[in-house]
Parts: sequence; structure tokens; C-alpha cells
Amino acid sequence: MLNHLFKKGAAVILTAALLVFTPSAFAKDLNIGVVDINLLLEKYIEEKDIYSMLNEEFFARDQYLLKKRDQIESLRRDLMNSSSEDGASIREIERNIVNLEREFVRISNDTRQEFNLRKNEELYKLQREINNAILEYAQNNDYDLILESGLLFAKEALYLTEPIFQTLVKEDEE
Repeated sequence: MLNHLFKKGAAVILTAALLVFTPSAFAKDLNIGVVDINLLLEKYIEEKDIYSMLNEEFFARDQYLLKKRDQIESLRRDLMNSSSEDGASIREIERNIVNLEREFVRISNDTRQEFNLRKNEELYKLQREINNAILEYAQNNDYDLILESGLLFAKEALYLTEPIFQTLVKEDEE
């Protein structure tokens, strides 16, 4: 964390020093922008409706897990209602409950792990799209430098988050 902050701070200081100490004969108006990548990612996730897509993808597995849970609850009720005289029947129900619980936990863990993998894949795709959109926007609008937000201060006019978001949305519509 500190290393990351140090690198960001060093980059900002280096950029500021470059701007301050560049001889005016070589100086030109620099076109600088700032992008809040976290906000951009958050808005783009919402726009793409990633979580709804993933929930649809995993709906069948969730339904299967709900059925397994209902089976376990039903067997527990049967166990409570069974007479204590039939020991073999009770042991059979207990064994079924244990087996179903193991299967439920295993499938639940596998599903959760696969869901997280799919979520990470989708987030990675979105981050790549965002990075490409930032680069494209910078090149099309002749920016010399685009910084990631996390700076101590930047004028609101420097922020490019919303125009880049609109570019992403427009590309999706096409």
C-alpha cells in the first residue's frame, strides 16, 4: 500500500518537476487530463449490468442448491418425526443427511469459486475496454498526459471520467 502511494507520489512530483523546470523555449501548452478509474469502472459495471448477467448464468446452479437444501431440511423433519424404535431407519436418514450436506457444501463452494472466477474475467475485460477507451480518447483529443485520480488536487476541468464513460457507452451501442 505504501509502496503504491510512494510510486504515485513520485510520479506526480516528477511530472510537476518536469513542468516547472522545463525551459520556456521548449515549453508548449500541455494538454493534461485526469481520470477516476474506480468511478469509471463502477459506472461501466452498472451500465453493462455484469452482475445480472452472472446471476442469470448461475441461476440453474442456485436453484439446484436450493433444492438440495430443501431435501436436507425435509430429511431433518423426517428424523425428528421418526420413532426412536426403528434404529436402522434413523441411521439411514442420518447418513443421507450427512451425505447431502457434504454434497451441498462441495457444490456451494465450487459454485462460489466459479462465480468469482467469472466475475474476475468480466471485470478484467471491462478494465481492458476502459484502458483502451482512455488511450483512444487521449489520442483523438491530442492529450499529452492523462493521470489516474488519487491526486491531492486537480481542477474539475481536467477530469475526463464522464467523457470517457460516454465514449464507452457509445461504442457499446454501435
